[in-house]
Amino acid sequence: MTIFSTTITASADDAQEASGTVTIDGGALNANSTTGYTGLRFQNVTIPPGSTINTASLNVYLTSGSFDDPDITIYAEDTDDAAAFTTASNNISSRTPTTANTVWNVGSLSTGVKTSPDFAAVIQEIIDRGGWSSGNDLAIIYVGNDASSLMRIRAFDAGGGDYATLNIDYTAGSGGGGQPPRSLHQFRQRTV
Repeated sequence: MTIFSTTITASADDAQEASGTVTIDGGALNANSTTGYTGLRFQNVTIPPGSTINTASLNVYLTSGSFDDPDITIYAEDTDDAAAFTTASNNISSRTPTTANTVWNVGSLSTGVKTSPDFAAVIQEIIDRGGWSSGNDLAIIYVGNDASSLMRIRAFDAGGGDYATLNIDYTAGSGGGGQPPRSLHQFRQRTV
């Protein structure tokens, strides 16, 4: 098993959408309703194709004790190489989500760094895509399930560190590509 971990490193790599309006330069990311989306793009995800995802989770910094009750569904963008977020209308909600998803529903977490439930199946769906390559970018998308979802996390533009971090435990596939090893009787002797 191998641990891969990466953190948001650019302003356009985290964004929020509220009723279609996307913000990429705010200090906090909210998912407080069924029209509240958060997008997190992680660059250079060096997990080889054919890998088995054992576990996957997010570490996020909850910034407010009044917004520490996530009731969200976590997806990934179903694409080989996720693009940076933009301020175009519906730029998060219009992205195709994975079929696999995980619900995070818990109350009164308090402030500080919190860890999501395991969403290994979500990441596995991306790694299993035919066009996935080690080093591609991967976007996590989550959306509020109802008006009782009160979740606010620190964004990259807030400064101060503790930005969203993706943690993946995986086992690399055994395939090396090419032809399987040949046995001795498969070689032909060349005559000169």
